[in-house]
Amino acid sequence: MEGLNLWLVGGGLAVGTIFGLIVQYHRLCLVAATGNLLLIRDNRQVLAFMAALIVAISGTQLLELTEIVAVADSSYRNSQLDWLGASVGGIIFGIGGVLAGGCATRTLIRSAEGSLHAIIALLFFMLLAASAQFGFLENIRLGLTGNTAIDLTGDASIAAILGMPQWLPAVIIIALMAAYMIKNWNPQAKSMVVGGVVIGALVVCGWYITGVLAQDEFDPIKPSAITVSGPLARFGYILLTGKTPALSFAISFVIGISVTALIFALATGRFKLEAPKPGAYKFAILGGGLMGIGGIMAYGCNVGQGLTGISTLSFESMLAFAGMFSGTALSIKWMEKNS
Repeated sequence: MEGLNLWLVGGGLAVGTIFGLIVQYHRLCLVAATGNLLLIRDNRQVLAFMAALIVAISGTQLLELTEIVAVADSSYRNSQLDWLGASVGGIIFGIGGVLAGGCATRTLIRSAEGSLHAIIALLFFMLLAASAQFGFLENIRLGLTGNTAIDLTGDASIAAILGMPQWLPAVIIIALMAAYMIKNWNPQAKSMVVGGVVIGALVVCGWYITGVLAQDEFDPIKPSAITVSGPLARFGYILLTGKTPALSFAISFVIGISVTALIFALATGRFKLEAPKPGAYKFAILGGGLMGIGGIMAYGCNVGQGLTGISTLSFESMLAFAGMFSGTALSIKWMEKNS
């Protein structure tokens, strides 16, 4: 156990357990949220996601402005703006999520519930994410970044880029989302919105655990919070090389989600081995692979960039999530038109 940071491991497992329960119970998913909004005008999941963002942004910015956590030191706010990787990677991730039948977290949870379609998608997600992060696709990815990324004088926050106080974009964004929620309130969304509030609080907990509780003056680490794509890439790395990476908050977070999802599925009768529909294998393989590549190109999925990254008010995270939403929406419309 020497060298093992118990705050990182235990904190990741605890946060992943609660996060997994909420997402599994409410079946929260970027693909479902976008599809329900576009196809049947059901905005419950969108309202839950906005509630999560309001809490995550408020809490994270409070931690930064009070100098409790050095949020600006996180990878989301580095001085290199990879606008192409973030936006194009986001689009690729969104397309892959639709083909796979769910975003990264939903695919992980459905795998624990016995869906063979999701298990295939998850496997190819991990393998292609590992290849993009550590393997044969890494040089291509880094080459694109090196030739297109913009070096900033400050960090990649909206405030730094626009030359305004850090608190101002937070106030504007929170006000706009709150206005949308009030104008488009759906009474049937109450339970999901409560779940969204808890998820937003978990993002803040992640920052506090990694930025305060787990800090060691002799071995400082960069603060981070919840994410899925990066840890799945590391699990793919294990499959490809047999080498096991050290436990971290993010890896423990994903383990917490997976174990909790399996236990919950068994306890509630949701676990059922289910084969893919005829001809659907190709969509699971292609969708999972695209999500893996896109998630690494965009530096995170709809959780890592869409929740944690946006909570830092990173412009790069905004670009990534805009790409994810666009790729998801366009793919859903295309599939509806051709079904």
